[in-house]
Amino acid sequence: MAELRRVLIQPQRLAGCGQELELTSDERHYLEKVLRLRSGSPFAIVDGQGGLHQAELRSNGWAQQGKCLEQQQRQEPELVLLMGVIRRDFEVVVRMACELGVDQIRPLQAQRSVVEPKSQRPQRWQSQLQEACEQCERLWLPQLEPLASASDGLSQAKAAGELRCIGVTREPDVPLFAEVLEAAPSLQRWQLACGPEGGWTPEERQAAADHGWQPVSLGPTILRASTAAISALALMQHHRQRLSARDRQPSL
Repeated sequence: MAELRRVLIQPQRLAGCGQELELTSDERHYLEKVLRLRSGSPFAIVDGQGGLHQAELRSNGWAQQGKCLEQQQRQEPELVLLMGVIRRDFEVVVRMACELGVDQIRPLQAQRSVVEPKSQRPQRWQSQLQEACEQCERLWLPQLEPLASASDGLSQAKAAGELRCIGVTREPDVPLFAEVLEAAPSLQRWQLACGPEGGWTPEERQAAADHGWQPVSLGPTILRASTAAISALALMQHHRQRLSARDRQPSL
């Protein structure tokens, strides 16, 4: 059977198998105009909380929810990206981070962020996350936190079972991020902080040092902020998948 096209619908709107669901205008436009589905056509609903459900398009902007096809557990460790907002490519970072398995994104207004808070578009970022989640066939929608200052974001108390790393440049004797992940013990959360263009200020670095953020390097060259974030997330996803595969192996 061909793979069903997916639409992300928040779980609080779902009433259960066999129940009808009123579609929003955007959902109806996507199903009827973009995908060109007709009444009676099957599709799939992703609830953003690990569930995949059968559905059938009805007439007049309604759909009928079918049986649950899959219920996926959230992966561990949780991957968290703290990202200094950047003038260009922030939406690209959001989309690619979703594709690479990020579980939470925390936008930070850093001192060297050249974009003013009032010009940020959190609704657009949320839309990008939803579209990316549908496209890459994820069942868990990443959480987008409200915009906060970098000082506040880096000064939160460290929780148990948490690895905290902050990307830096031009600092001596800083370990490679890949080596830190390789040596990381079993934890519930991996957090990475990436600065904006121009990097972190001394005050932000001090706040990070005071709250358990370990400096890490992504290599010998200076990367664009967007490149650094995506490269680091690719490493995090790779190491998480290795841990998951190792845990699935039968013990001798």
